[in-house]
Amino acid sequence: MNECVVDFLPAQLRRRGATMTSRRRNALLVGLLSVMLVGVAAHSWNQYRAADARRAVSMSVAASSGKVDELIERLAAEQRELSRRMSITDRLALPLEMSDLAATVTHLMPTGTSLSMLRIERAEQRAPARAADAAKQGPASPAAGAKPAAKRPERWLDVTIRGYARGNADLYEFERRLSGTAPFGQVTVSENAPIDVPGGHVQQFSITCRVSLDGRRCAQPDAAASGTVAHAKGAAR
Repeated sequence: MNECVVDFLPAQLRRRGATMTSRRRNALLVGLLSVMLVGVAAHSWNQYRAADARRAVSMSVAASSGKVDELIERLAAEQRELSRRMSITDRLALPLEMSDLAATVTHLMPTGTSLSMLRIERAEQRAPARAADAAKQGPASPAAGAKPAAKRPERWLDVTIRGYARGNADLYEFERRLSGTAPFGQVTVSENAPIDVPGGHVQQFSITCRVSLDGRRCAQPDAAASGTVAHAKGAAR
């Protein structure tokens, strides 16, 4: 069976339709190409900004690395200076107040006892190096070239108390109270002599004792000496 197709459209109209279809196709391709170009340009710009930010950070780190080293060195020097000053302060500062020490002495005095002098002197003694200690450590190792740390000197206060008591009973009661009260130690009656006064006689005495500044505490006060004035900041650090 044979078919026959007859096109009644004019040739000019047919060419115009083909031209319009070609223009639409070209416009679509141009639009797609423009979108692709914009996307590529935006991606490239973002990559550029990210790379520039990384480069700026790297330059900042490289520029500040010297300042960081300088800051670390300065802080280390300040720490060494602070440690040195703290060591000096620890050597010079006393862990208790002299007024509290004097108040404790007067509080422990029995009734009728009076003071004529209270002298407080600071003393210290450096512990000598012992050859036996070095021998116990055995032969020195190769890594033991560093200088050993110096031993901290023993520090204390020599306290001399002079006064008058009604009798020996009051004097030795005073000595007993001092011996049983921190921070006093090595309490000794060094002088004890009767002297005549109008209406009788009294005991003139001198008591010496030691107050440690290196953390060694004396015995706690007993019931007879309870209620003494607490010395400031403890007996020692």
